[in-house]
Amino acid sequence: MLAAGCGGGDDSGGGDSGGGEAMSQEEFVAAANKICREGSEKINAKTQEVQSKIQDAKTAEDQQKAVADVLEETAQEYDPYLERLADLNPPEDVSAEWDKFLGGVNDAFDLIPDLADATRDGDRDKLSELTTKFSQIAGDTRPFAQKYKLDDCLPENSPSS
Repeated sequence: MLAAGCGGGDDSGGGDSGGGEAMSQEEFVAAANKICREGSEKINAKTQEVQSKIQDAKTAEDQQKAVADVLEETAQEYDPYLERLADLNPPEDVSAEWDKFLGGVNDAFDLIPDLADATRDGDRDKLSELTTKFSQIAGDTRPFAQKYKLDDCLPENSPSS
């Protein structure tokens, strides 16, 4: 449902290596992918859990409310993953681009409360405007993720499936 983009790659050590010395590019990519993958798995599990709520909704208004509630819950549950990504210490030559990438991801998540409200209200104009913004953010962040092989952090075109 929600895929502004972040998941994670396996580092058998367990930690995400935040703070301290800058990570090697290989360590950084593995840690970022690991976090993004874990976050995506959390979102996917949440989405599946909610599908039945949406299907059980009696009216379109009930469906809209269910979707909006899920958007808000999902965004809240993803916060720890965003914090873990922010705590990574990328290689010096990647740092500025990483900060810009994370800024875009955070911008997308900051739009989710508006998306939930517009969904709840059935505001098609606002939904269209937000979809455009999500697409722009995805377009801005995708090149960085592709360049550094952050495959589990690749953004989708919009926050909903």
